[in-house]
Amino acid sequence: MPPEDLPGWLEKGKQAGIETRGIADQGFIDSVYFRDPNGYVIELTARRANHDEAMNPARNGARNKLDTWQASKDEPATR
Repeated sequence: MPPEDLPGWLEKGKQAGIETRGIADQGFIDSVYFRDPNGYVIELTARRANHDEAMNPARNGARNKLDTWQASKDEPATR
């Protein structure tokens, strides 16, 4: 979705009386959130110019971050 479409969707949700939140800056995307009648959250996103670079696993360090997080979950809890 083009970024310029998000404000329209945000307003459309509000006008329809739907619980609506946004526009949230996620760094590489912008998001608008809606809550459907069953209570589920629906997210609409628009890519930013840096999206592809941010999602490039060879450059974003995601694997290392995940491995570090997983290792911390494997450690015994201390009090």
